[in-house]
Amino acid sequence: MHRAWNPTRRNKNIGTKAQGHGNDNRMAVPEAWGKIFYEKLTTHVLVRRDIAGRDMRFFVEPTRSDCFYACSIDDICRVLGHCPPEVLSAFDFIVLRQPTRKQRILRPVWGRAIFSFEIRQQCGAAIVIEAHNLDGYQWPKSLSQESQRELARLQQDGHAIARTRQGYSISSDSPSLRHTILYRTLLHEIGHHVDHKHSTTEEWADKTKATKEDYAHRFGAELYARLEQQAVVPFSPILDEAVMAQDGLDLAWFCPPTLRDSPSSP
Repeated sequence: MHRAWNPTRRNKNIGTKAQGHGNDNRMAVPEAWGKIFYEKLTTHVLVRRDIAGRDMRFFVEPTRSDCFYACSIDDICRVLGHCPPEVLSAFDFIVLRQPTRKQRILRPVWGRAIFSFEIRQQCGAAIVIEAHNLDGYQWPKSLSQESQRELARLQQDGHAIARTRQGYSISSDSPSLRHTILYRTLLHEIGHHVDHKHSTTEEWADKTKATKEDYAHRFGAELYARLEQQAVVPFSPILDEAVMAQDGLDLAWFCPPTLRDSPSSP
């Protein structure tokens, strides 16, 4: 005998994601018309440097008390000053930004290559480098081939990687962060800009993400090898408090929180 419809029985989708439950309180990085979140800087300092005859602009946001920039502007200038001319002509300025806590959770990156970045009524190609802290983070057990390669790169940079029941635990210190950002991320993002500049609009649109990433990784590795052969890299951090003060920068923005109040701080 066919059972009659019972209006008191609940639909199996009620209260689940399939029916939209949780959409209103879903954690997401807020977006705004006209600007992407990483273009919306708060109070920031403009610093200019002459690099091989090129006027390079740096836009620097103050960091939170728990975060810092792993490399200084002078560190970046030393690397760029020994790069080929095509490197300096591939982008217009560099942005050092402090991501919000939500952005660090949902959109964590070392840096970005932005081909159209608007700031202070100026628009150009930019490299964005983000502030970080020394908190460890977890990666899942199941990793793509690219993620496995990145894990190997992080280990080569000096990050401590341990296998856990949940996946991989990654711990960083100031030197490992500096190596990843100054010697790898910076050169990697330059590679994206060089690739973009040498491609037509159609060619760039036809390239897959994997193709673009492979080019940038290869470009960065070859450029680092060239600078290493010239004895340019690696080098000790350049942290000149007097020069920073003249530029309106705070030394604390470039020092790990554990060293800011230490008597041995530079």
